[in-house]
Amino acid sequence: MKYQNIFVYSVLAIGLLSIPSLLDSIYAQTNATQQNQTAGGQQGQNQTAGGQQGGQQGQNQTAGGQQGGQQGGQQGQTMSPDTQALTTLDIPELKDNLMNAKEALANGNTEEALTGVTEVENQLLTLQPAPKFTGDFQKIKDSIAKADLSKALDDLSNVQTEVLKAETEIQKAGLPTPQQLAQQNADNDDGGDDGGDDGGDDGGDDGGDDGDN
Repeated sequence: MKYQNIFVYSVLAIGLLSIPSLLDSIYAQTNATQQNQTAGGQQGQNQTAGGQQGGQQGQNQTAGGQQGGQQGGQQGQTMSPDTQALTTLDIPELKDNLMNAKEALANGNTEEALTGVTEVENQLLTLQPAPKFTGDFQKIKDSIAKADLSKALDDLSNVQTEVLKAETEIQKAGLPTPQQLAQQNADNDDGGDDGGDDGGDDGGDDGGDDGDN
């Protein structure tokens, strides 16, 4: 009987000693669960914030594209009809031709001036629609025929002013000039030719090497 009591007390003592360890284990598991739940909630909030930020960026990009398109349309609308017609011409060359005709007229070389004025007029008549000041060239030719060189020079100066205005509008709109477009096309053609030549050379070399082997 005595030994049985000792055994029971021993079991109870072991049980009591195990209780703190068990409580610590339960407490640690509870903390770990709470931390995992907190981390999961924070991650979900971050994902939600990231999604909202991505959506906002997408909206900003869409708005930027729409704004760019609207600005491009507005630039085209704000340009005068004469400027829009001259966008297809080589304006620096046009200015040079006008200056040459003006200098010839100022030097009294009416035949050369008349030829230069007619060439510029024909160039402008190819545009659809032609600039409004195209009609001034007939007045200039009439003044030259009447030997009224002063009037012809004044009308030429007015035409030069209109061309300068158009050139300024084109530059403000940021439109490429015909020369720039031609250069871009030439660069693209050169790139294609280089690629074709390189491919052909490589193919020929490889074929020759394989034949030798």
